[in-house]
Amino acid sequence: MMAALGKWFAALTRREQWLLGAAGALTGLVVAIFGILLPTLSTIDQAKLDHEEAVQRHGRIVASVDAAQQQARPLTKATADIDLLITQNAAEKGFDLVKSANSAPGQISFRIDQARAPALLAWLTELEGQNVSVRSIALRPGANSTVTVDAQLQMSAP
Repeated sequence: MMAALGKWFAALTRREQWLLGAAGALTGLVVAIFGILLPTLSTIDQAKLDHEEAVQRHGRIVASVDAAQQQARPLTKATADIDLLITQNAAEKGFDLVKSANSAPGQISFRIDQARAPALLAWLTELEGQNVSVRSIALRPGANSTVTVDAQLQMSAP
């Protein structure tokens, strides 16, 4: 087959051989440009766009995670917040609090004159679920199976 092609090409005139050579070179050039070079450049450009989009998406995700963490952090409450929380919870549970005037920020000191021990301990356990920890507590027996309580509570970090 190659011999037949060689004989056919040799039978052509010099001018026809040059024209076929030029046509072959142009065909090779078109195939190289449109079949190899342009698809490769298009793929590279698309990869750059995909990378840029991924970087922007990553930035949005990081920003939303930071925003969510910032929303989760403000759970550390000020003194007024712990005062309000403890006072309301104590009133709901039926305890009469006598608050101390001098307490550090994020802390509350109080006294309860008459409380049932099981109810008091259940209430303190419930407060621990709301990030309130017991710093110190003193229980003294009182009248009618009650206890007198002196306690200091503190807001703890979530």
